[in-house]
Amino acid sequence: MRLLVAFLFLSQIVFSQNLILKNVSVIPVNHNVVIPNCNVYIRAGKIEKIEAYATKQIMKGYAVMDCTGKFLVPGMADMHAHFPDKDSPIKLQDYLRLNLAAGVTTLRSMRGEAEHLTLRDSLSLGKKMGPEIYVSYVFPTRDSLLTKDSIEKVVLHAKNKKYDFIKYLGGISETNFNYLVESCKKNEITIAGHAYNKSLFKSMDAGFTSVEHFQPLIAAYQKDSVNFKKTLETMKTKGTAFCPTLSFYHVFAFGFPEKVLMERNGMEYVSFTVKNAWLKEYKEALTSTQEQLKGDFESKYVNVYKQQFLKFNKLFKQAVDAGVLVLLSPDDGVYNVPGFGMYEEMKLYKNAGLSNYQILKCATLNAAIHFKQQKQWGSVEVGKKANLLLLNANPLENIENIKQVEGTLVNGKYYSQGELLK
Repeated sequence: MRLLVAFLFLSQIVFSQNLILKNVSVIPVNHNVVIPNCNVYIRAGKIEKIEAYATKQIMKGYAVMDCTGKFLVPGMADMHAHFPDKDSPIKLQDYLRLNLAAGVTTLRSMRGEAEHLTLRDSLSLGKKMGPEIYVSYVFPTRDSLLTKDSIEKVVLHAKNKKYDFIKYLGGISETNFNYLVESCKKNEITIAGHAYNKSLFKSMDAGFTSVEHFQPLIAAYQKDSVNFKKTLETMKTKGTAFCPTLSFYHVFAFGFPEKVLMERNGMEYVSFTVKNAWLKEYKEALTSTQEQLKGDFESKYVNVYKQQFLKFNKLFKQAVDAGVLVLLSPDDGVYNVPGFGMYEEMKLYKNAGLSNYQILKCATLNAAIHFKQQKQWGSVEVGKKANLLLLNANPLENIENIKQVEGTLVNGKYYSQGELLK
């Protein structure tokens, strides 16, 4: 009897890993094409083969899912995630579940904690349900406590504990910053984060793998508009990725009526507790800003942001067209529902003039390229991880179709959105 139970348990594991997505349209993303009428075989967490639906198939040993009328794309990557802490109205389990339900299969934790390392390993082994994660070690910002030796110890600690990269937040002197960069290079751990001294140029020279938030691109243009095209070429050559996190700033530019905020993508899936906490935080920030600026609130805050966004959109389109590696994240904050906020960021990319294909690539393949994992995931190809998103409509026709999620696969395991959101 014990052997029979063990066999049935093993069979369930194998069954859950072997899947055929029958008659699905594949959008591989490494090319701007739609390949209709495919059978996609998934075994042991990877894409085993992709064949024409009309081909005679051997389906024994696989679960078969009829995907007629559906579209298969790579799972999305939120590249500037802030996991909820113990005081957050959204709990970690719900945070991971919502991301998965929206089609996010990769999270880059930009405020990494030691417990995220354990979580990362549990998720990669399939012991917990959620996207795969990359964890940052946040470098200290208290400059007075740093020396060359202490910086070396911090970097070695991050490397030995197997953090995926070091996040630079800010606040340290040029001398200590140079020690940090030198130590990261010597110990072969990458660095990413806020632009050093708000300078895209210095961050590129330091070897940042990515620069966060939208402001550094505007600052680079303002510093040297004549050579801006050359700056973009340098970003491309050096492989410096750029993650503007626009949605966060648009929310806190206070340009949206509360009704619009309450109707943002995914708001129907968060609790009244979360909604009330977000509304309270938003109103407090709005009131504080209005009180500080008094009669100048519109002219010196709201209108300034509007002008910045208009300026940024033009520069951003140039950057994408120039081949700069652009990543995508709404950033975590009020009214950015985990996972579902990815669409809100995509809308802003669309407003900047990006094509639907460019947007989809920013949300998928570019993340894998950033991590030098493009041979492992980020596109729908044979041999790659089955971290995939099944949609009921084509996002290349309308980027809004990214909301039409049927289900998500992580390492070959399928999660129905309907089940995740029950």
